[in-house]
Amino acid sequence: MLRTASPMLAVLLSGLLFAGDATALSDGNIDSTIDPSVVLIDEREYLGTPLAKDFVLIGEDGREFTLGDAMGKPLILLFSYYTCDGICETLNMHLAAQLEALEEQSPGRDYRALTISFDRHDDLASLRRFVAKVGVPEPLKQRWTLAVMKNPEDIGRLTASVGVRYFWSYRDKVFVHPNAFIFVTPKGRVARYLHGAAFDAGDVELALVDADWEKISSARRMIDIFAGACFSYNFKEGRYTFNYPLVIGVASLLAGFLTIAVAFAVARKKKTRSEAYGREQTV
Repeated sequence: MLRTASPMLAVLLSGLLFAGDATALSDGNIDSTIDPSVVLIDEREYLGTPLAKDFVLIGEDGREFTLGDAMGKPLILLFSYYTCDGICETLNMHLAAQLEALEEQSPGRDYRALTISFDRHDDLASLRRFVAKVGVPEPLKQRWTLAVMKNPEDIGRLTASVGVRYFWSYRDKVFVHPNAFIFVTPKGRVARYLHGAAFDAGDVELALVDADWEKISSARRMIDIFAGACFSYNFKEGRYTFNYPLVIGVASLLAGFLTIAVAFAVARKKKTRSEAYGREQTV
């Protein structure tokens, strides 16, 4: 990823992009561009969607399990690819940090987390290298599993069921994909999306509570999207940088609304006083 994927964040890429398979053949139009809206997750369409439980995955230890085995408790689902040297590693490290913070502030919170690769070329070797880079804390390994799909042909079916689209950029040699943390209810329905890495352990806990109660919620969606849009991933600096132009623009807009509201309130107050004075004079 070149930048955090957020519905409000423009992703401008040159080079032909193909879904799902890095080995897809070019049609020769290597100068084409892609509309960033193609990686937008339409939450209204996918919230409440039940996930199939029969997908077979393989964890770092080589053991097979199904997606259904990871359910029964609130589940945090994240799609990444394990040869990524930028945003995927950052997002998983952010998840690790927030889960550690969650363990401290809410000991005993019952949940599971699952990272799945959407790259059909990932295998146990690339998975283990990725886990080593992320540095998953040992206590979290009881709750959090990173895995690959046993049957690569199932990847597209799973990602499509939660609205996740991803494309390979031939020019930049990276996948373009949404950076979304998907919260799933114990019964296996999509309950909430958190975008980017501008959330903390408190946001995670609230989303887990919603999922645990089987509550399908997008009430915080605009807050999540705005937070994701405020930060862009800077590959040169290797970190998220604040999106100052966007924040200044939004702040200016809000300041304008506030000025209008204050002016309206002052005018109304003056009118009320004038009317009261007029009644006194009449009396």
